Amino acid sequence: MIQKLTKIGIELKEALKEAVFFISLALRALKFWRKDPPVLSVTDLARFADTRAKFATQTTLFGYIKTRAGTRYTVLFADEKYAQSINIAKWEIYLVSLSDISVFVSAVVGGANNASNDEMSQLATHIFNNVLDNEEIPKERPQGFDDVRKLFSTRVGTTVWNECAKGENAFQPSLAALVEWAPIADELKALDEEIVKNSMRFKWKKVRDDLSQLLDTEMVMADWRKH
Repeated sequence: MIQKLTKIGIELKEALKEAVFFISLALRALKFWRKDPPVLSVTDLARFADTRAKFATQTTLFGYIKTRAGTRYTVLFADEKYAQSINIAKWEIYLVSLSDISVFVSAVVGGANNASNDEMSQLATHIFNNVLDNEEIPKERPQGFDDVRKLFSTRVGTTVWNECAKGENAFQPSLAALVEWAPIADELKALDEEIVKNSMRFKWKKVRDDLSQLLDTEMVMADWRKH
């Protein structure tokens, strides 16, 4: 009887922890999606890119893990090695997401203002590097960000800019990164791939819709050309 009561107590404790965790996520989400200020400058555009890259990364990654783990979700975070795997995945997916959205927002601004490919490349590079300059080097990436800066430089040098502002064209790398880095068994990923990618597609669709409501392309380009 005592053992049964103890087991029930543990289960209730775990259920309570999970409930508190998801309530806190919901409250953070409500705060995040409250009315945002307009995007009128390059600084505003970099802030938008950073916050949305983090949002898309964390909600899709944690959502996928929660779906696969079920009631064991909170227990996984008590496992030091698995928690470390989650943190590694979070950073790697975020960096690809930041690359995607830096390219996308630059293509949108540049396309609306007849900007040259060089102007859009330089704007995207500025946004990407500016965000990373304000990030502390995480312990999960002791090598820092030099490798991703080089990859981004290569990316903007080969980007077809007039295609990047169309739909989800700019976001294919982050869809693949979510599947690649999520700490889920490979045999399960093979079954989940399209569903998982669709979860990221939905987040980026919301981001694109938000940008269309907040962005003043002329003011941002004017601000950029002052540089």
